[in-house]
Amino acid sequence: MQPAPVIDAAHYRRHIEANVSMRRFGSALGARRHALWSERGGLPRAAILVPAGQAVLSDGSDEVVLEGPALALLAVQAQHFLRLAAGTPAQVLAFSDLLVVDAIGQGAESVPLRYLADRRLVASNAQDPALFEDVAHAFRAIERELGRAGEASWRFLSAQLAVILIQCWRLSGLEAAGRQSPSPQGALLMRFRHLVELHFREHWRIARYAEALGLSHDRLHDICVRTLKRPPLELVHDRLAHEACLQLVRSGLSIEQVAADLGFRTTANFSRFFRARTGNSPARYRASIARDRSEHEDQVMGSFADWP
Repeated sequence: MQPAPVIDAAHYRRHIEANVSMRRFGSALGARRHALWSERGGLPRAAILVPAGQAVLSDGSDEVVLEGPALALLAVQAQHFLRLAAGTPAQVLAFSDLLVVDAIGQGAESVPLRYLADRRLVASNAQDPALFEDVAHAFRAIERELGRAGEASWRFLSAQLAVILIQCWRLSGLEAAGRQSPSPQGALLMRFRHLVELHFREHWRIARYAEALGLSHDRLHDICVRTLKRPPLELVHDRLAHEACLQLVRSGLSIEQVAADLGFRTTANFSRFFRARTGNSPARYRASIARDRSEHEDQVMGSFADWP
């Protein structure tokens, strides 16, 4: 029996600090202005909780008023800042794309969360206060966990972020809207996407997806082409390529491990698939991302986000 691997506590702590941080601003007698982006580089996403009072979120050209209790979810840009009125407290949770991926996880419920994570959300005190309390509890839990020195748990942090994202989804009103499909075809496409999310690693054939939906292969093909202008196999391959891009960029897995995790029988098969979708080998793609974001990544991820 092999001994359990030894975890370098200092390295693990640096990994946590590189992916999540929390700033708390107490109420003050005067107005204050806080930049959300650091000149030394910062985490790309933020959730802002304003439990009471008034704040203004600005990107230099557009301003959004947050009447507490209020919550904002956004991708942080260099020009973003938060202006707090007198007597207004706030918490700013900053986090990485890697933590988002772990928090969203896999499964049908991951579909709306992934959609939400790529968009700005602002929810004010008009919504359910109980949901805000759940979000506030998750913020407090993350703050306590980050204060545990070298004992902070990545899994705990990603679980709490998942709670925040789920409650953001509910506060946004998109959860209720999603239950009211505008058309039978829209409902079928959403069910198809959920099935793809559950089974793309198993490399289901399109006929199997159609059977699970109670459709013929030709009917599913017709719905996808008429609605999304693309055949169902291409949509499934987009999801597979999307996940491959994420893992090559954000995980420490070897290319062989990525191929195995995505259900490819051999690394060569994975490499051929990836090159056909992106124009790069997995190794070259990973190297190019280390220097700059690839145009292919934007195309693959954007096409996946275009699903209903």
